[in-house]
Formats: sequence, structure tokens, C-alpha cells
Amino acid sequence: MNALVEASDLKVHFATSGGSETVKAVDGVSFAMRRGETFGVIGESGSGKSTLGRAVVCLLKPTTGTLRLESTDPYTLGGAAFRRNRRDFQIVFQDPNAALNPRMRIRESVREPLDILGEGTRAERNARAVAVLERVGLSREFGERYPHELSGGQKQRVNIARILTLRPKLVVCDEVVAALDVSIQADILNLFADLQREFGLTYLFITHDLGVVSHISDRIAVMYLGKFVELGDADAIAERPLHPYTEALLSAEPVPLPSHLRTAERVTLEGEIPSPISPPSGCRFRTRCRFAKDVCSAQEPAWRELVPGRFVACHFAGEVTQKGRTQ
Repeated sequence: MNALVEASDLKVHFATSGGSETVKAVDGVSFAMRRGETFGVIGESGSGKSTLGRAVVCLLKPTTGTLRLESTDPYTLGGAAFRRNRRDFQIVFQDPNAALNPRMRIRESVREPLDILGEGTRAERNARAVAVLERVGLSREFGERYPHELSGGQKQRVNIARILTLRPKLVVCDEVVAALDVSIQADILNLFADLQREFGLTYLFITHDLGVVSHISDRIAVMYLGKFVELGDADAIAERPLHPYTEALLSAEPVPLPSHLRTAERVTLEGEIPSPISPPSGCRFRTRCRFAKDVCSAQEPAWRELVPGRFVACHFAGEVTQKGRTQ
């Protein structure tokens, strides 16, 4: 496999304010991302998705484990080489408002990464900024506006344009459509797909919306309380989940049919996601799982390849269907 990103037993922990406890935000995940693919990561708030995304682009240093970007551990590089390496790995954040300086014109914000690098003349940098703005669907005139004069969808297009000036190889999309109106979300997702084909981009697409991630992703990793519980092709996971948590996420997706015409049984998760400071023993999902047995609290399930390309961490994976019946 031609891997652009490889992570092995990656952990990102934070000390609490008092220093007496540790928040296990990401607690041992392993995966590899192929060049040119869209790798989706889904889970509830608090599952560690955003922390993982920030670690991949080196905004957060892993506590333990290894991260390789193009077969290189970025933390073995010197300062200048580390900064050059990071240019190839960019992130688009959820809130398009917070990502833009309200005192800077849009053209200046898009040009800013090039200004920092000192590439070319000012006129060349301006021309490049205008070109990428037009590529994401904003005319030259938008470059003279300030952020408060743009809609949410337009601001997100500006943030996409900013990272395009650096010609990255990988883009982490952290809930990039979550703050947008539903009518705008499809346009932004289509833009990402067009840019991927044009520039050969690789995406790490983070979301809580399974409908969004299955639409855009090649493979999906399902994350719960700092760990992956399932990983596989997007279509396969959507058609037949192997982990009860994935099943519950699928069941929560809205169905555009009257209730009397729906055939699938609705799976409802009880309770909230546990604290990452003190996760449950054994299987972390057991406190909310309707199939949990004694072994689930006594032993952590192994991360195993149940069928080719399908990885899962569940003692009873493959033994239950979406309706909870044995095969």
C-alpha cells in the first residue's frame, strides 16, 4: 500500500488542570491512509476525533506511539525541515468564523500563508490568492471584502482557498460542514470532491454525521472514547456494520419515510459517553451495549481483521445482525 500517513498505537493524553489525572483523548489507534483516498473518522462528541486530526497535522504531539508522514517521523526532523514537512499536511476547522482574522481583507487572509513563507513578489502572491479564490467559487471581488461581509459557506470556501495556496498533499477536514446550513453542505462536499480529483488530495474527513462521511469517504473508521472500534470500506460499513456502536450510529440516521413504512429496528444508546479520564474496564462500549456480557468487562477486545479489509474490536463481532439476532 502506498501510504501517505501511518500511525501505530498512537496516543494523545492531557493532564488535567490539577495534574493529578490524565485525559486519554486518543488512546492507541493504528491505521494507514492511502494516497488519494478519503479516510473518514466518525464518532460522538468526546470520542477523540478532532484530537486525532490535530495530531496528524502535528498541531498536537503524540504522547506515545509513532506517526509517519510520507514514511518520515516528523518529530525526528530539525526545525526548518519540520516546517517544510508540515506544509504538506493542512487542516480546515469546523468554525469558519474563528479561522479568519476579522481585521484582514479576504485576499490578505488567503495570501497570508504565502507572505509567511516569503514566496515570490507581493504581486505574484496576490495573483495566486485571487486564483485560488476563483477556484473555490469566489470571484475577485470577494477578495476585497472582510469576513463579516460573507456568509458561513463563503467563509468556509475562503478557508479552503487558504490551504490550497500551499498545495498540500493531505487535508484534515474537521467537521467542515457541521456549522453550515444543510442547503450549503452539499456544495462544499462537492467542492472537496472536485479539488481531490484536480489536485490529487488525500482527506482525513472527521464528522459525527454518518450520512456525510459515507457519501464522501472511501474507508471509514468508527471511533469511541479514544479508540477505533471498526474500520472498513464505506459501503461495507453502511450496509452491514460489525460493531454494535456502528450499528447504533447507523440506526440514528434520519429516514425520509413515515414511521409505519420503516422496516429497520431503531437502536437507542442509553446514557452518555463515559469520561476519557477513567474509561470502563474491558470493552469501553460495554456500559451502553445491549449485547454486553461478563467477558466484556473483564477483557478488552482485540483489534482484529474479521474479514479482508474489515477490522473490528468486539468479542461478538459478526455474531449479531442489525436486529440483534444471531446469524
